[in-house]
Amino acid sequence: MCALAGAISSSGETKPVSRFVFYLGFSLSILSLLCFGDIGEDMTDDGWADLERTFSDPIRALRSPVLNRVMRSLTWLGSFWCLAALVLVVLLWPGSRFGVRDKSVFLGLGISEGLLNGGLKAWFGRPRPGEDYAPMVEEKYFSFPSGHSMGSLCVYGFLAYLLCRRYPRWRWPVRMATMLLIATVGLSRIYLAAHYPGDVVGGFAAGIPCLFLAMVVHQGLILTGKGQSDVEADVSAGEGSDEHEGNG
Repeated sequence: MCALAGAISSSGETKPVSRFVFYLGFSLSILSLLCFGDIGEDMTDDGWADLERTFSDPIRALRSPVLNRVMRSLTWLGSFWCLAALVLVVLLWPGSRFGVRDKSVFLGLGISEGLLNGGLKAWFGRPRPGEDYAPMVEEKYFSFPSGHSMGSLCVYGFLAYLLCRRYPRWRWPVRMATMLLIATVGLSRIYLAAHYPGDVVGGFAAGIPCLFLAMVVHQGLILTGKGQSDVEADVSAGEGSDEHEGNG
């Protein structure tokens, strides 16, 4: 655990950062789990429905023909088919700058996150928003936690993590764009009345520990030297060359 604490990094292949970064992520994951459990317990209370309407009604009041199309497009970006296609593109794209361990952890995260979300939906069995919410999309499976929110956070979040490692100069634009995308996907689910607000927050809360665990596993493979490929070696060499040129 202490070894991994010094290995979570935003750039470079094995460049360590302070343990504070690791423990910050660990603490955030614990808080997210507590938040998830609290929502799962409170959503059956009488006052919870009123609280959710307080947040969802103003969002749904913004509906317009143009915004409807925008939100439908955003919600598609968090759909199973879109996220699955993205994972496959990363895995199969010729000449990809991602190595074996990158792709392995990415695939494992995508599969495990989907299975976990399905299991949680079945466990809680919360129905979708009713006709009084005027849903704009038809969803047949249970509502809590939101699969779009959880999947987007895990898939886009881990892809951003990999991109920041490969292209450290672009890490802040990548981070900001990824956070904006994930947030708007969740917002679109409330706008379209595909989910209650608690479902979206619960999806994010369930996704954060999954994403953190995937990063820890990835860093563990780096420390042990497993999963190294010629592609990754070339990338590391290229990054070293870029840094040398930048210092010149």
